[in-house]
Amino acid sequence: MFNEFHGEKDASAILTAGIALAGPHKSPLNDGVPFVVVPEGCRVEHVFEREESPSRAVGIVKLRDANSFVAYFNRQKRSESLIYASLDPAKILGVIDDHRAYSTEFTNEDGANWRAYRVEFAVPASREWKTWTGKDRQPMTQLELAELIEDNLPDIVSPDGSTMLSVALNFEASKEGNFVSATRLQDGSTNFVWKEDVNATGNKIAMPSNITLEIPVFENGAKYAIDARIKYRVQNGTLKIWYELVRPHKVLEAAFRAIWAQIEEQTATKILLGSPE
Repeated sequence: MFNEFHGEKDASAILTAGIALAGPHKSPLNDGVPFVVVPEGCRVEHVFEREESPSRAVGIVKLRDANSFVAYFNRQKRSESLIYASLDPAKILGVIDDHRAYSTEFTNEDGANWRAYRVEFAVPASREWKTWTGKDRQPMTQLELAELIEDNLPDIVSPDGSTMLSVALNFEASKEGNFVSATRLQDGSTNFVWKEDVNATGNKIAMPSNITLEIPVFENGAKYAIDARIKYRVQNGTLKIWYELVRPHKVLEAAFRAIWAQIEEQTATKILLGSPE
């Protein structure tokens, strides 16, 4: 009888405790998200919709230009907010809730923070940059080069547009012929000689040994000059021609540093080279 009485009391206590757990509770953790314990397996379910607003901001805001990044970061930044930069791939990342500076006032304060609220600017390359770097050091036929020149004539600043258009048109005219020789001239340019048949008089196409482009590196960004060396090979009547951009990585770095400097100045925040993990 004694054991039955105490058994009933224990069961009643357990039921009472279970009922108490069934209602919503405020989490004692820093995130403060309310939860309920669901009977099946007693798993914990967070109840976000019961709050008027989230307990803390989380997520990644992805932006397309430097001005938008600056506007959003300045709107949300706190004393602990930091900005990181990486060049490959080109990206600027702001962490709004980054770790706080270590404090000596409290022995249990190490500055830990969530690092879950971020704003990202993955700096997009311009179409011009992708076009010219995409064909860099790739051998082409004379027709492929002619099409590239015609389609992107405004990007070439030296030699001038009329000279490069003449080169492109002459290359197009040579499509039915065979290339028989190439001669380097004193001014550095190269004369390509081609014939439509073995008895025909040779026609010449003068091609500069270097060209200079002026193109934006990043979308909606400033233009930068970049040189390209013209290379070629004539074999069995076929011409293969290509260009080699001169140190394009340094042009990319200069363009990225300009964006870096703009964001650093306009957010009044020192940018760190690297990325948070």
